[in-house]
Amino acid sequence: MADPTDPPPPPPDPDPAARQPPSAPPTAEPWPPPDPGSRQVGTPDAWSSPPGPGSWPGTGRRADEWPAPGAWSPGQPSAGPQPGPAQAPGGPPWTPAQPPGGPWTPGGPGMGAPRTGRPARTPLPRPAGPAHVLRLELGLVLLLAFAPGILGLLILALGAGDGAEVDSRLVPAIVGAAFQMFLSWSPVLVIAYLLVRSGEGWAGIGLTRFRGADAGQGVALWVASFVLVLVLAQVFRYFGQREVDFLPDALPLWFRVVQAVLIAATAGATEEIVVRGYAQTRLEQLRAPTAVIVLLPTALWGVLHVYQGLGAALTIFCLGLMYAAYFHRTRRLWPLILAHALFDGTQLVFILAGS
Repeated sequence: MADPTDPPPPPPDPDPAARQPPSAPPTAEPWPPPDPGSRQVGTPDAWSSPPGPGSWPGTGRRADEWPAPGAWSPGQPSAGPQPGPAQAPGGPPWTPAQPPGGPWTPGGPGMGAPRTGRPARTPLPRPAGPAHVLRLELGLVLLLAFAPGILGLLILALGAGDGAEVDSRLVPAIVGAAFQMFLSWSPVLVIAYLLVRSGEGWAGIGLTRFRGADAGQGVALWVASFVLVLVLAQVFRYFGQREVDFLPDALPLWFRVVQAVLIAATAGATEEIVVRGYAQTRLEQLRAPTAVIVLLPTALWGVLHVYQGLGAALTIFCLGLMYAAYFHRTRRLWPLILAHALFDGTQLVFILAGS
C-alpha cells in the first residue's frame, strides 16, 4: 500500500515520442552511377542523376508535384499516371488492338462499311388485333375487291357477254366509267377506315412518304415489267389471248384520253394497295409462310385477268410475282404503284395510237 506521505506520481505522457529529442535527418546517399554494361537501349539518361526538383524521368511531372501520401480519397480521381499496358523500351507507342477486318464501323466490329444499294425494308407494324379479327377483315377486303371481277368472269363463262357490243354513246360511257371507278376504289376506302381505326395509318402497309429513290425504283420496275411481259408473251402465246376493247373508237378522243389516264392511275393505285400492301401485310402479321404471302394474293390477282385469256392471265401472274417479291423485300408501295400505272398507261397509249 502506498505511503500517504509519498509525492504523487507524474501524469502519463500522452505522446512519449514527442518528448524524445529530434533526430538528425539521414544523410542522403549519393546516386549510384549507371553501369555502362547494364544500360539498355532506349532508357533515358535522366536516370544517371538522382531525382531532384526537376522533372521525374519518364513522367513529365516535377518531383514536388506528386501528391502527398493520403491525399487521395474515394470518389476522387487519382492524380498519378493511370495504369496501362507496359511499353517495350525503345519500341513504338502502344495502340489499341483493332478487331479483325479493320476498325469498327456501323456495320459491326470488323464488318466494314454497311451494305448499300439494297433498299431498306419498312418495318412491319405489330398486329392491330387478334388473329381471327385480322382474318375476317382480310377476307372482307378481298371479297369486296375481287367479287365484281369474279362475277364478270361468270357472266363471260355462261356466254352472256359474248357478242355484246360496247355502248358508244357518251353519257352511258361516262356513267359506266364512274361506276367502275366506284367499284375499284371501294376496297381502298374500307382499308383506309381499318388502318385509321387500328392506328397503323398508310405507313402500316408500306405507303410512306414519297422519296426520290421511289421514283427511280418505279421506273426500273416499269422497264423490267416490259421486258418480262415481252418474254412471257412468247412463252404463253399458245394458251390463247382475248382482245378487249378498253377504249372504243366510237367515243370522242378527249374522253378516251381521260379514260386511259383514269384506268391506268386507278389500276396502279387500287390493285397495289389491296393485293400487295394490305393483303401481304396482313398475311405476314398472321405469320403465314413466305410462299403463301407471295403466291395467294398474286394468284387471285391473276385470276382476275382471265377475261383477257389464259395466256394473258399467266403472264400477269408472273408479273405479279415480281411485284410481290419486291414488296416482300422492301415493304415500299410507291415504286410498285408508279411502275404499275406507267405499264398500264403505256399499253393504253399504244391502243390509242393504233386506233
